[in-house]
Amino acid sequence: MSETYQRATQNYWVKPLTFATPFLYGESLTSWLVRAALKHGCSPLTFTYYYWPQYRIWTYDADKGFSHFDGQITSDIAILTGHNVDTFDDQILIDFSEDTSIKSDNKSPLQWTTPLSKRNRYSRLGYPYCPDCMEDDKEAYLKLQWRFTWSVCCTKHKTFLQVNCGHCNQPYQPQLLSPEQRFINRCHSCLGKMDQAISNAIPSEALHKFQQLADEAFYSKQGIVLGQVVSMVQWFEHLLFLINLVRRGLKNPNYMFGKLIAALGIDTDTLSLPKTALRFDFLPVGERVALLECAYRLLQVDANDWINVCFDLDITQNSFQWSKSTVTPKAFSEVHDQLHRVPTRSYGAQSEDMKPASPKVVMASWNRLKRKMQMRDSYDKHKKG
Repeated sequence: MSETYQRATQNYWVKPLTFATPFLYGESLTSWLVRAALKHGCSPLTFTYYYWPQYRIWTYDADKGFSHFDGQITSDIAILTGHNVDTFDDQILIDFSEDTSIKSDNKSPLQWTTPLSKRNRYSRLGYPYCPDCMEDDKEAYLKLQWRFTWSVCCTKHKTFLQVNCGHCNQPYQPQLLSPEQRFINRCHSCLGKMDQAISNAIPSEALHKFQQLADEAFYSKQGIVLGQVVSMVQWFEHLLFLINLVRRGLKNPNYMFGKLIAALGIDTDTLSLPKTALRFDFLPVGERVALLECAYRLLQVDANDWINVCFDLDITQNSFQWSKSTVTPKAFSEVHDQLHRVPTRSYGAQSEDMKPASPKVVMASWNRLKRKMQMRDSYDKHKKG
């Protein structure tokens, strides 16, 4: 507690809240700020402006924490909640990025976290939540775990997470709630309760097991790849490698990687590429689910099966360098090092003649444009409202 009291002298007028609002285990900072504001009868904007008028807090992703631009804010929140400042060390996204050596800044979304795509206070992408967890007014809060992109369902209720309101289909924006709503489980647009599921689909048992496996790697800071214990960083690097491998295989099922993932148990006939071709963290829940289930299947394959299938398909070390930026994860080296390496070839300058883009590239570009238009429509509706 000494650190909390020491920092309190720097902002001596900050006192514990009149109506105690404890910071719950696993809760996100966004959730606590909104709950505290509503409990004291004011909007989240008014609450944060009162304590930190020099910053526009809601133009940032509050779940990242505030140490990257003013660590005093975290100390103030510790006093307001009645907790020790150390309580927040494991409750921010920046903590995960530091563990994985991911560079971060004020605006850019972090790898493995769902982006909010802020425009002033407005988030063009909704905040992920479980509709079953939002049923009880007084018990409702948002979990930081839901911000991670490997978290696609609620482990308690085995319900898919969603980012839009089940009533009006607008992005869920807890930071835009007014004091009249009183509780965090309300939609700022239609004022409906956020307990309505958009889909009746139920997560598969494989997906549930995968998420437990990913959570274990996150909390224990280590995981198992090809029978070997590796660090959390290496485990998630390997997971992303498998996801990209599946996407590569689905891009052309009749080519090398399509045959590889099919031989390893992935049914390529029932799967399709993400429509927008965006990076994994920007994909909607449904598309992330399909890729994670495939990655989980590949995580079960042992090293010998990987090596045998690669030999059968004449896959070499060079095959996994599908782009200049591709880095084969260290955890995959047990397989990679057993494969042949072909001497690299030099290529002449490419022709400057214009070549039309493929239909797949055109459709991906069109779907990204439609996504932007939908986000703009939601924002325009918010401005008019």
